[in-house]
Amino acid sequence: MLNLFIKYKHPTPISNILFILICGIIAFNSSVINAQEQINEPQQVEALLLKSKGLAQTNIDSSYFYATKAAEKSKLINSDTLLAKSNLQQSSLLIFKKEFSKSDSLLQENLTKILPKHIKGLTIHNLATIQYYKQDFQKALELYVQAAGILERTKKTEQLVSTYSNIGTINASLKNYKNAQIYLERALALSDFDEVVKLQILVNLCNIYYNEKQFKKYTESIFKAEELAIKYNSKNTLSTIYNNLSIYFTNDGADYNKAVSYGKKAIALKKELNSTNTLNVTYNNIGNAYLKRQEYQKAISFLDSASIGAQGLLKSYIFNNLKESYLGLKQYKTALHYADLKDKIKDSITNQKQKESVAELTEKYESEKKEQRINILDTENKLQALTIKQQNYLLAALALFVLLIIILGYFGFKSYKIQQQLDKVLLQQRLRKMQLNPHFLFNALQSIQNFIHQNDKEKSSSYLTSYSKLIRLVLEKSDNDFITVEDDKAAIESYLSLQLLNYNNTFSFKINIEESVDEDFDMLPTLITQPFVENAILHGLKNNDNGIISVKYYKRDSILHVSITDNGKGFEAKKDDSNRLHKSMSMEIIKEQLKNLNKSSEDFKGDIEVTTTSNGTEVLLSFTTM
Repeated sequence: MLNLFIKYKHPTPISNILFILICGIIAFNSSVINAQEQINEPQQVEALLLKSKGLAQTNIDSSYFYATKAAEKSKLINSDTLLAKSNLQQSSLLIFKKEFSKSDSLLQENLTKILPKHIKGLTIHNLATIQYYKQDFQKALELYVQAAGILERTKKTEQLVSTYSNIGTINASLKNYKNAQIYLERALALSDFDEVVKLQILVNLCNIYYNEKQFKKYTESIFKAEELAIKYNSKNTLSTIYNNLSIYFTNDGADYNKAVSYGKKAIALKKELNSTNTLNVTYNNIGNAYLKRQEYQKAISFLDSASIGAQGLLKSYIFNNLKESYLGLKQYKTALHYADLKDKIKDSITNQKQKESVAELTEKYESEKKEQRINILDTENKLQALTIKQQNYLLAALALFVLLIIILGYFGFKSYKIQQQLDKVLLQQRLRKMQLNPHFLFNALQSIQNFIHQNDKEKSSSYLTSYSKLIRLVLEKSDNDFITVEDDKAAIESYLSLQLLNYNNTFSFKINIEESVDEDFDMLPTLITQPFVENAILHGLKNNDNGIISVKYYKRDSILHVSITDNGKGFEAKKDDSNRLHKSMSMEIIKEQLKNLNKSSEDFKGDIEVTTTSNGTEVLLSFTTM
């Protein structure tokens, strides 16, 4: 149904505009299927769909039959895309038949599958059309906008034009004219593929431009629409265009001759089409134009024709125009008669509206009273149930939160322990590598080999004993966190004996354990003393032929101390030595070992203190056990 502009003596905003809904849900294409042609199954489905579309205008039941056959064959060949196309065709026909529930079911089935974008867009378009027919314009608008967003990412211009048109149509019906204009102009820009579609869009845009008082765009668009309507002999559309031009030139174009001319053209077409239901409007438009031209008699002639069969508000406007016409002729009695008729109609309309309002209010009041009684009875139960439900939810959420914290804590602790164990293993490997220095071992073995070659059985036997004792202690004890003072002393003694051999007795050593120390029970970190003894030999006694290394174990206030001293020149002697003790790798490893032990053993605390002078260096290790 096309839009009609209705303007009378006093121009008023158009309150109800009916726009053409360009659904675009069925493309009517004819097809000829050659039954003798050998075609594969997908082509058979496409052929059935084409046949369905070709019959949609003339025989909707036959069209639906072929669409259903297409869907059945699509299922047999397991093609989601062809099934979705078949569902779309069926849903379109079901919308025309107003079987919205069945149509919606088919469209929802489409949305469960992964489909090409244009098919998904058309599916949502059809869902929007269902909502439009159900008068849920807001929901329809949301779905059309969603469909447009999908179709914009495809090259399916025809479908997008239809969707844009519908968005514009709904916005116009909701009086959102700016949005309506935006989408209709988008549709117009893409409509070159079909001039009939362009004509429909132009007619709708004209109504928007008129309401927005954009008269330049209005006239440009309506004359383009007139050209297309004449080209395609669309008389129904052309009658509407002429009627709207008659209104425009009467009220805004101020050209009453054109207003009359277009009005008469509209009447001629309406009579030719036997569309008499809107003739009253057109007669009144022409009468209004003659009234403004002050040709009162001609105005009365058309207004009298307009009044035949007119109802309601339209009749009130006609009587008002008749009153003005008779006033122009100075026939005051007749003018007063039409003024009274106009007032009676207005009063009648007002009274009817008041009665309808009172009846509506009364019905609403009674309905609300009944609902209130029911609500009062249900409120306490609902509140109680809601309270219990909320408490249950709260308890469940709290329990879930506690469980989540426990799980996260467990895995966090487990991860921490694993990492701690890994760090410990890596540290032990580094300690073992440091303690079993390959260069040192090679030199010791070479020296022992020399003694064997020299047939010095006593020395070779002594050094082999020291060598084997050191290797055994390192390999056996390095996996333990702590060893006894006795084992530590044995390891240091064996190590120093071998180093003495390597350095050709250029230094001497002594190891002392005070009586305050219980060798069998007092513990210290495994082989922690060896790296400091090595540092004393390599750096403290370097270039010193009379070096002395002293290792002393003693206890003060339950704290076990190990003192390692040398009579070297101290650190200050060679400040540029990158291997000096406080920067050595061994010192960093020992510190890391003590740090891990302090963390993992709650009853242990270890510390290192280094004192150096020009007369030598002392490393003091302190261990507290609780």
